[in-house]
Amino acid sequence: MLSIPFLPQPLLASKTLPLTVMSLEQWVVINVIGDDRINYLQSQLTLDVASLHPNQHRYAAHCSPDGKTWSNLCLFHRGSQLTYIVRRSLYDQQLNELKKYAIFSKIMLVADDQAILLGIAGIQAKKALDSFFYTLPDILSPVIQQDSSTLLWFKRPEERFILVTTIEKADMFVKHIKNKAYFNNSPQWLALDIEAGIPIIESSTTGKFIPQALNLHELDAISFKKGCYIGQEVVARTTFRNSNQRALYWLAGISDKILEPNDKLEIKIGNHWRRSGIILSACRLKNNIIWVQAVLNKNLKNSTLLRAYNDENSHFKINQISYKI
Repeated sequence: MLSIPFLPQPLLASKTLPLTVMSLEQWVVINVIGDDRINYLQSQLTLDVASLHPNQHRYAAHCSPDGKTWSNLCLFHRGSQLTYIVRRSLYDQQLNELKKYAIFSKIMLVADDQAILLGIAGIQAKKALDSFFYTLPDILSPVIQQDSSTLLWFKRPEERFILVTTIEKADMFVKHIKNKAYFNNSPQWLALDIEAGIPIIESSTTGKFIPQALNLHELDAISFKKGCYIGQEVVARTTFRNSNQRALYWLAGISDKILEPNDKLEIKIGNHWRRSGIILSACRLKNNIIWVQAVLNKNLKNSTLLRAYNDENSHFKINQISYKI
C-alpha cells in the first residue's frame, strides 16, 4: 500500500494540468520472458519487434486472424525481458489469445502483479523527476532503466511519463514528491490519452476494429515491411487498397447520459440524425465538458455535429488530435 491514497479528483486538460501523479490501476504490466520472446512477438504483433531498441517504447496492435484488434499495447525492453502495458479490463482475454501458440516456443507471458504503475504529468513534470533519477528519458531516448525502475517518456498531448517500479520505490517517489504534486487516479491519464489520440480498447470493444481505424498507423504501430503475423494479410491489404473508411476521433461536448464504451453516436446530416460511430471511451472534465473517443467515418469536417444515440440533449464537436489523421 502506497503511503498516499490516490483518490479521484476533477479531470483537467493537459495545458491546465498542474504537476500530477496518477495511479494507473486501470492498466496492467505483462512480462514476456524467454529466449524466443522477440521472435514470438514478431509473429503476433503489428510492430517490427526485432527493430525495437532498449531505449525505445512503441505502440503495437495484437490482432485476430481477420485483422481485428484484440488490443493495443505499449511495448518496451525491461532488463532481460520484454514488457507491455495494456488495459486491465481486457488483459485476461488478450493474454489468452497471445498465449495460443506459445506452447511451441521458449517463452512465458505473465502478468506482473508486483509492478506499480504511476503516471506523471503536468507543469514541471520533468523537473520533479530530475532529483529522483540520474538521467531522464526524452525524445531521443524515451526509455531509461535505473535499478528496479523503468521510466517512459511520452510527447503527447504534452510531455508526460510512466514509471514502472516496485512498491518500495514507488513509495519513496511518492514521499519525495508529496509536497509538490497533486495526486489523482487512472481517469486523469485516460483523459490525456483521449486528448493525445491513443486508442483505448476495452473488453466491450475488443475485436471490432482493424488497426488503421484506430489511427495506429499514424502512431507508427504497424510495420508493412516485416514478415507475417496474425492478421497481417488483412491489415496490409487494407492499406495497399486504401480501403479503410474509419478513423479515431476526439470529441468534446455535453450529455446528461453516462457514456460507456461500445455506446453508439448519431451524426447530423441535413435535418436528420443518423446512427454513426462507436464510443471507445469517455470522461467528464472539471468544467463539465465531456470528452469522447470514438471511431467514425473518415474525413469528417470539424464542423460536423454529433450526439449520443437517442439523446436529443447531447451534442459534440470534433477536436483536433495532436497528429494529422
